[in-house]
Parts: sequence; C-alpha cells; structure tokens
Amino acid sequence: MKTRHVVPLSQEPGVTLLDRVADCDTSYDILRLTRDITKSYGFEYFSIIRLPRSDERYLSSLSTISNWPPELVGTYDQLGLLEKSPIMDALRRSTKPVIWRLEDLERNQADGREEKVATLFAAHGFHRSVFIATQDPSGERGAVSFSGTRDTPTDPELMELSYIANRIYEKVSEIREPAALADQILSARERECLHWTAGGKTSSEIAIILGLSEHTVNHYLSAVCQKLGAANRAHAVARAIRSGILD
Repeated sequence: MKTRHVVPLSQEPGVTLLDRVADCDTSYDILRLTRDITKSYGFEYFSIIRLPRSDERYLSSLSTISNWPPELVGTYDQLGLLEKSPIMDALRRSTKPVIWRLEDLERNQADGREEKVATLFAAHGFHRSVFIATQDPSGERGAVSFSGTRDTPTDPELMELSYIANRIYEKVSEIREPAALADQILSARERECLHWTAGGKTSSEIAIILGLSEHTVNHYLSAVCQKLGAANRAHAVARAIRSGILD
C-alpha cells in the first residue's frame, strides 16, 4: 500500500500554492508545478485536458499538459478507447471527482474491451486515477487527472485536489489565450501529427499510431510547415512550442 508522502511545494517561507500558480508565466511553469503537486500526493502521472467534442476521437488532441507515456496515449488512440470512455461521460454529467480503479474493470465483457484497457494501463503503472472536472472563465470544460499506484484519495484530499485542479486549469487558459489564434490555424489531425513529431516519431510510426497512411501523415506535416512558415519539421516544432501550440 502506498501512503501519501507530502513534499514541500515551496521552499520559500510564506509562499502558498496559490502564489505559485499565480507566478506561472508559461506552460513549462505549469508542468513543473503540477509535477510537484502530483508527487506530493503520492501519484506518478498527471494530465490536463479539455473534454472532447462529439466528433473528436483521439486523446492526443485533447491533452494540454501531461506526463502520460506517449506509448500509452498512442495505443489508447489506436484502440479507439476515447469514443466510449465512461470517464469522459461521467465528467460531462457531473462536477464530482471521478475515481477509476484498475480492479473495478469488468474483464469478462464479450468484446474484450475492458481487458485491453486493463492490460494497457497496468503495463504503465496506472492502478488508480482521480479525474477532476474543471472549467475556465470562458466556459470551456476540461479535466485534471492524477494517476499511479497509491490508494484512492481521502475525501479531504479530493477537496484539496479539486480546488488546486480548477486553479491550475484557469491558469492554463490564461497562459494559452495569446496563442489561441495560432492554434486555430491547425486542424486536429495536423496538431496530432505535429505532437508525435515533437515526440521523435517518424512518419511511418505516426501512421501506425493514428491509423493513417504514411503518405497522409506527410501531407499533414507539409501543411503544418506551410501554415507555420517553417522550413522543415524541426523548425515547425520549435515554432509551435514558442507560440503555445505545443508544450
């Protein structure tokens, strides 16, 4: 059993967690802070996402800031697990934290879906997760999750995490707002291909992850370079990071 091991979130006397959130100026600042919070509550993984629209099918296109393993996200998308995700349905219906436990999955379903989910997440050390519904000032809904092997958080911990998650999500929205117009020029597929390119994947690897042909992936990435005014893919990734399209 893993118990919560709290580490100091600030070394400066009198500096609160809210002060640290307020002091974040970039997505990288948010990533470092969320990583510290995740560790302090005994988790290993975190993600900050927006809730998917009805026509969206890929988790990779929803993630804003996350340390989930790229291999897990790629397999998740390849299996098409987002479309029928009970977690996303629960987050849409309620503002209460959603608790996910690996042992609760019903692995005897005829289509084998739950078995695939269990195998995938167990392989990466995802045994418990808490998903917290969030909303930014514009009304866009999202979620912040914390995952790992520790026990389910207590009610006081859930209250703390809910408050922290909503403050962080609001800050992410504030930081990314100047990049909104730049982000809108890329389609969801173009952003996905760019995301995996930034992760070091080749066109053939991206094609497998997204279930596309290599030719189609190259077409999307060529469009990305053209839209961002980049000389090549590496240049496009660098420009996307500077503009906030990629973290």
